[in-house]
Amino acid sequence: MMIRSKTRQAFCMSVLLCTIAAGFVSYGLVPERAALALASQSSSNHSTATLMKQENYEEIDRFMETAIDRLDIPGAAVGIVSKNGDIYTKGYGKADASGTAVTPQTPFILGSTSKSFTALAVMQLADEGKIDLDTPVQSYLPDFTAANAQGAAAITVRQLLNQTSGFPTIAGLKLNGSDLSIKQYPATLKDMKLRGAPGAKFEYSNANYNVLGALVQAVSGQSYGEYVQKHIFTPLSMDHSFTSRAQAEQNGLSQGHQSIFGWVKTANPPERPVDVPSGYIMSSAEDMAHYLIAQMNNGVYNEKRVVAEPSAHLMHGKDGAPMEKGAKYGMGWIAVDHTITHDGGVENFSSNMLIDGDTGIVLLLNKNGSSVSVITEGIRSILNGEEPPAIPSENGTDWLIRVVSLLVVLFVLRSIYVTVRWKRDARPERRSIILHSLSIGLLHLALPLFLLFVAPQLLQLTWEIMLAFLPGISHLLLIASIMLLAFGISRLILLIGSLRNTASSAARPQ
Repeated sequence: MMIRSKTRQAFCMSVLLCTIAAGFVSYGLVPERAALALASQSSSNHSTATLMKQENYEEIDRFMETAIDRLDIPGAAVGIVSKNGDIYTKGYGKADASGTAVTPQTPFILGSTSKSFTALAVMQLADEGKIDLDTPVQSYLPDFTAANAQGAAAITVRQLLNQTSGFPTIAGLKLNGSDLSIKQYPATLKDMKLRGAPGAKFEYSNANYNVLGALVQAVSGQSYGEYVQKHIFTPLSMDHSFTSRAQAEQNGLSQGHQSIFGWVKTANPPERPVDVPSGYIMSSAEDMAHYLIAQMNNGVYNEKRVVAEPSAHLMHGKDGAPMEKGAKYGMGWIAVDHTITHDGGVENFSSNMLIDGDTGIVLLLNKNGSSVSVITEGIRSILNGEEPPAIPSENGTDWLIRVVSLLVVLFVLRSIYVTVRWKRDARPERRSIILHSLSIGLLHLALPLFLLFVAPQLLQLTWEIMLAFLPGISHLLLIASIMLLAFGISRLILLIGSLRNTASSAARPQ
């Protein structure tokens, strides 16, 4: 019975870990994987129609209402555009706790979709001859370095754009505070070890695009926000797009939401100015529709050119970095066959943009999660005249998380009880010693050490990120692991004490 009980407890902890691992793959921390999944689905249907009939939009509305209900999403906004400039936008659900309705003009935090704006800014400066893509970054940013100074000196602007600089994923997963400026950021990478030689392989890292934000400032002589406003937002008539949180809030920024043990709660991420170039630009569905039209027309919107056509092709994957499944990472975009896409997520928001043939789709959600790509694929299917995929309810997953979390709590409580009630003067039998040793070694030492130190490395994550993106589950896992480790050490000391007492009793003359 004890062995079966320990097996069940270990299984529960494993299920919880797998749930967290799956969550982080889809919660915007490795957005290229979700984008690859979406692109591979759409690659088999490369005839997305230009804007459809009214009944198609009515079907999209029904699909969206079903999706936000089944996936427990408070609010969403959709933009669908054609290359010739036709636009359909609509908001769904609520933007905040007071019940304000989401509209096409409601700003959302974009997440990693922001990277394409930073890439566009860099390519504009390259078009003007102010940046050479194959020049080392240090020529523009002398403070830029890494633990391997020689390697850092060889990193070019193009390698930052294509995510082939050698900076590991984890380099960009520090949640920077408001006290760090974009200008200061490049110098903070001085202790970060490069994963390999610059240009050798693709590895997604927010660090690349935060450095590019500093590059835009240094070359243009303007702050990142001022440059993007003047050279991107204004010419594209993006009147509800911002790099400043204060300005966005004054113009109706949606509140963010997180799922905590399956219950959706309002929670806004702290302002992170240094991470704006990689993930914290704020925009609306209507504005993003204008942005997609410019991208689909190779840099032209409403007869205004914002980037040269060859530069647009580079951004969209021409000569991009090879990824999985035949995909290429361009410059803020992922290209698979005819499709270019990118998704994003911060602690409380998620987004996705997709250009498939002559049609573009943008989806904004005020909740983080994997559902952004699922919903985008459903919209694409409807535009193609196909049946959208069924939207699975999250109730089952939510209850699994709750049940497993409860079992983890019970297991920790049991460990406390066993430790407190331990009788040091007991004379354990051989079988009892083996079972106690296995229990302590596997469940109270090896498992918590694995969860605390090995698992984050395998997932290329930090506890800081885990606690911010998956609150509740991650807090439980961290506290449970520390407590299990502490009581495991206590039980090990008590077991050794019991064995000594037994040995002393056996040695006394009878």
